[in-house]
Amino acid sequence: MKFLNRFGFTSARESTSRSRRKFLRNLAQAGMLLPLAGPLLGQKVFAATGSAQRVLFLYYPNGVVPYNWVPQQGPGSISGSQELSFGLGPLSSWHNRLIVLQNMTLDIGAGAGAHYNDMRGILTGNNAIGYESASIDHLIAEQLGNEGVLSLGVRTGNRSDIMISKPRNVDSAARPIPNNDPADAAQKLSVGISGGGAGGGTGGSDPDRQAYYEAILNDFDSLADATLENAQRDKLTLHENALKRLRDLAGNQVGECSFNTNVMRDPHYASSTPLSPSEWQMFPHLARAQVDNIVGAFSCGLNRVATLQLSKGDENGNLVNYSYDECWQMAQTAISQGIQHSSDSGTVGPITRWYNEFASHSASHRPGDVPHTAQVRWYHSLLAYTLQQLENKGLLDDTLVVMFSEVGDGSKHGGAAGAVTLAGGAGGALQMGRIINCGDGINNGQRIYGTHQLFGDVARYLGVGALPEAHWSGGVV
Repeated sequence: MKFLNRFGFTSARESTSRSRRKFLRNLAQAGMLLPLAGPLLGQKVFAATGSAQRVLFLYYPNGVVPYNWVPQQGPGSISGSQELSFGLGPLSSWHNRLIVLQNMTLDIGAGAGAHYNDMRGILTGNNAIGYESASIDHLIAEQLGNEGVLSLGVRTGNRSDIMISKPRNVDSAARPIPNNDPADAAQKLSVGISGGGAGGGTGGSDPDRQAYYEAILNDFDSLADATLENAQRDKLTLHENALKRLRDLAGNQVGECSFNTNVMRDPHYASSTPLSPSEWQMFPHLARAQVDNIVGAFSCGLNRVATLQLSKGDENGNLVNYSYDECWQMAQTAISQGIQHSSDSGTVGPITRWYNEFASHSASHRPGDVPHTAQVRWYHSLLAYTLQQLENKGLLDDTLVVMFSEVGDGSKHGGAAGAVTLAGGAGGALQMGRIINCGDGINNGQRIYGTHQLFGDVARYLGVGALPEAHWSGGVV
């Protein structure tokens, strides 16, 4: 290399030094901007946080079909990217970003016996929670800042007593109904980033700031290639993602800080009239639109805690019919793999007629049935979509997604043998890519870990200290 240098070639060391000098020069130019990182994003961008910066609680109804959901691998590290089970199949490419929690006790409170009683206790730890208490999402949000919880839903119905999220000083039977209209939610969030709404805003475009950030970002690749080991490069990637978000915040509602208000509206979320087949087809599009709204709010720093309630636990067929095409195709895949409906379904004619008639409420009471299995796979495909959207925005590494249902072992309404999935990361502090067995899998059987402990862990990984309710204890992950 010394000989080549005499003729004008650059050594690796000189290239490294030049990359560092250029990087530091651009960093210095933007130095006046860096202190704004925390207020804009609600996080410490340029230091290793060791904790998650945001959390999404993602609820789906009816539990799972255990023997079509439980991972084929045993507890421990996930060994590869093959499908863990039929229900978890859509998450195969995200295996290193998952913690699958099987046989977890769902702490929903004493006396729960119907779906709506179960579901209203899942985030409170008690279905008879008092007026002054709050669900875990609100308890976390209270300690993170003043943004509150972004509460969205898809066809949840209009009964306040069956909503899973409960603010403080609200009667348990009068819980607020989440916003079920993606277009309306997007419009409200857009107000939040235009300078006049809750959560603040960018106050207009600043081309100079954008240029500074672009200059720094242009140096990241060469700096990483020239100087960093794998662990350091991973840390730099976190900073690079944060810079991308700052760059877009410096614009005028561009990039991550924009919301698509041109999405479908759903007038049927509280309807008592049976929906038409074309209206069934809206459900997956509405669900993805609400995910997009949540990811957008996270990207813009409007909220750090969100709850998405997908339908409700008594599975009213007037709100959701799982005969929409995406779920139907998953049912056909299940059949092709030898998964069949249970023998107690009776003789109902061809599979098409059977599926349409039993795709809704009945599925939750026939845990071996193809429709229920297909529902579970579809909901986990929505989780995969959520992870992809978070990764696209540079948010996945420091976001936690907690996916759960309200019933345990599929056929009974008890809380044992629940299925919960953690996804994302926690600023590098949480080891992902694991399967944890939390109990013996028998209804009302031996308890090892429950959602009281898990949600206490989630709060801790969000940097939240002691919670007012002692039952959020931690100790699972």
